[in-house]
Amino acid sequence: MLALLTVERGRVVPIHRIEEVLWEGHAPKRPANNVATLVSRLRRVLGHHAITGGRDGYRLGTAPAVRVDVDEAAALVAEAEGRLAADEPTVAGVAASRALEFLNSGSALEGEPHAYWAEVAWREVSDLVRRARHAAAAAALQSAEPAVARRVAEAAVLADRFDEAAYRLLMRAHAAAGEPARALLLYARLRDALVNELGTDPAPETRDLHLAILRERLPMSTPDSNALRAPVPASRSMLVGRDAEMAHVAHAWSAATAGRPVVLVVTGESGIGKSRLAAEAAWHVSSTGGTVLQAECYEAERSLFLQPFVDALSPHVTRLALPVLREVAGEQAFVIATLVPEMARALGSPPDERDPAEFGRSRVYQAVTAFLRGLAAQAPVLLLLDDLHNAGDATVELVHYLARRAAPARLLCIATIRSEASEEVYQSLDGVAQRLDLEALPPAAVTKLAAATGKDELAAEIFQRTRGHTLSVVETLRGQDTDDSGVPESLRLAVLRRVRRVGDQIERLLRAAAVLGSAFDPLVLAALVDRTPNEVAYHCEQALAARLLVVSGRRYAFANELIRQALHATTPEPTRRIHQRRASELLSDRTNRCQPIRRSSDWT
Repeated sequence: MLALLTVERGRVVPIHRIEEVLWEGHAPKRPANNVATLVSRLRRVLGHHAITGGRDGYRLGTAPAVRVDVDEAAALVAEAEGRLAADEPTVAGVAASRALEFLNSGSALEGEPHAYWAEVAWREVSDLVRRARHAAAAAALQSAEPAVARRVAEAAVLADRFDEAAYRLLMRAHAAAGEPARALLLYARLRDALVNELGTDPAPETRDLHLAILRERLPMSTPDSNALRAPVPASRSMLVGRDAEMAHVAHAWSAATAGRPVVLVVTGESGIGKSRLAAEAAWHVSSTGGTVLQAECYEAERSLFLQPFVDALSPHVTRLALPVLREVAGEQAFVIATLVPEMARALGSPPDERDPAEFGRSRVYQAVTAFLRGLAAQAPVLLLLDDLHNAGDATVELVHYLARRAAPARLLCIATIRSEASEEVYQSLDGVAQRLDLEALPPAAVTKLAAATGKDELAAEIFQRTRGHTLSVVETLRGQDTDDSGVPESLRLAVLRRVRRVGDQIERLLRAAAVLGSAFDPLVLAALVDRTPNEVAYHCEQALAARLLVVSGRRYAFANELIRQALHATTPEPTRRIHQRRASELLSDRTNRCQPIRRSSDWT
C-alpha cells in the first residue's frame, strides 16, 4: 500500500486501483474497509499527515510531513546541472554525489522487482541515476579530477552501453589522465556496437571528440556539461536586494567544497537581515548536498563552555549511522563525548561525567576540528553561528582555531555579528575571516518588495520613512497592529530593544531629541536636556555607532523616521509635553536672537 502511494505520489489513487494492485483479482468482500484499515495502520506509524484522502481514494502526503528520497535526489540532480551551467563544478559535484547516495543501487522498490505498477518509478530512478552520473563526471573533469570522472563515467557506460554522453565523458577522462589510446579504443568499441546492433554511426559530437583526441587538440570545455539543461535553480523564497551578498556566499561555499575552509563574518545593525541571509545560505548549502550545522548564541549562556558548538553538533550526531559516527569521531570520540553527551549515547557507552574543560582548551579544539573534518569528508559542511557577539570567548577562539587549522576540509563557517558589537569580535578573527557588511536596501529593492505586496504606490514613501532598513521595510509593508503614529507594534518593540541596549542615558537623550524632528542640532539638544555640549556629543556618537543616528551636515538625524516615531510614541505624555514646551522656548529664543538688529533710522 505504501509503495503504491509512493509511486503514485502527487495523485489521488482511487480505491479500485488500490484493490487491483493489492489483491490482483482476489479482493475481499469489502475492499474499501480493508484499505481504510491499512491506511489507519500506516497513519499510526507514520503520522496522520503521511496519507491524506478518504473513501474516494488516498494519496501520499507532501513535504514537510513526507519526504521521498527520489524527489530529494531529483532536486539535487537539477541543482548539479544548474551549478555546472553556472561554472561552479565543485558545488555541482557535491550535489551530484549526494544524489547518487540517495539513489544508492539505482533501482526503485527493491522488494517489488516484477511489479508492473512500479515501472514508472524504475524509469524515473534510472533516468535520475544517468543524469547524476553525467553531472558528477562532468564536474570532476572541470575540477581536474580525471580519476573521479573515469570511475563515474564507467559506471554509466556499464549501466547503458549505448549512452553516448557517458562514452564522451569517459573518453575525456582517459585523455585528461594522459591515456588517449584508451579513449580511442573506447570510441572504436562504441562505434562497432552502434553499427552492428543498431545500424547507426556515433553522433557528430562523439565523432568530433574522437577527431580532437586523434589530433591532440582536445577542447578545454566540456560540451556535454555545458548542455546540462538548467540554469541555477531559483531560491524557494524571495530575498530581494541581496544578489551581491548571496554571490559572495556562493563563492565562499564553492571554495569550501573545493577543500579550502572559509570563515565568513556577516555584520550589520539589528534588523538589517543578517539572520535572513544566513538562512538563505543554509538553504543554498542543503540544496547542493551539503550538511548544515547551526546554532544561535545567547548572552545568558556565555559562561557555558562552547555551548553554541554543542547545540550545533548534538542534533546531527544522533542522525549519523553508527559506523559513520565511529569513523567521523575517530580517536577523539571520548573528548567529543564529554562535550556532546548525545555522542556517548549514540556510541552505546555511558556518558562521561568529566568537564570537557578538564582536557584543556587546546585538546578540545583539536577534537572538535577533527570531528568537523571527518563530517566534511562525508559531505561539505556549513557551520552557522547566529549572533556570535553573544558567545563566550571560548566559542570565538574555536572559530579562529577552525579558520587556521581546519584545512584541508570542506568547511564553511558563517557567523553573524551585530554591527555595534562587531569590532571587538571581528578583531579577534582579524586576518583569518572574511567580512561581509550588510547595508540598507536600495530604493529598487524596496519598490520590488512593495510590488510583491500590492503596495507599489507606497514604495517611495516607505523608503523615505525607513531609509531601506530591512526589518522596518518589511514590517511597514505588513502594516499590522499600527498605533496612531503608524508604526507597527512589532517594529516599536524592535526599536525599543535596540535603544535599551545602548543604555538609559542615551535612551533619555534620544527620547528628548525625538520632539525636535528627524534632524536636530546637538547644541539645542544639550540645552533641552540641561547637559553640557560635550556630554551630548559623546552620547550622540555612541548612538551613531549603534546605527540609531546618522550625520546630516552639521546636525544629527535619526537613522530612519520610524525610530523617531517609535520613541516619540512610547515616551509618556507628561514627559513628552515637558520636552515639547522646553523645545518650543529654546527654538523661539534662538529665532529671536537671529533677527537682524534694526538701525534707528529704520524706526523714523
